[in-house]
Amino acid sequence: MELSVGKILLILIIVVLVFGTAKLPKLGEDLGKAVRSFKKGMHDSDNEPAAGAKAADEKSKPGSDNTSN
Repeated sequence: MELSVGKILLILIIVVLVFGTAKLPKLGEDLGKAVRSFKKGMHDSDNEPAAGAKAADEKSKPGSDNTSN
């Protein structure tokens, strides 16, 4: 499926008709916040497994206070 200039203009016209020109700035702001939040969540989730693996390695070290019998 190819997005030509005509199709993009048609989509923009429909968006303006549905949301109105007054709501478009707020819609763009909310969309930007959502994208930033998503990217932050993806970045945070990339760092969590390494931290979790490090904590698991420390618990499994011999001589630690891990007394599960």
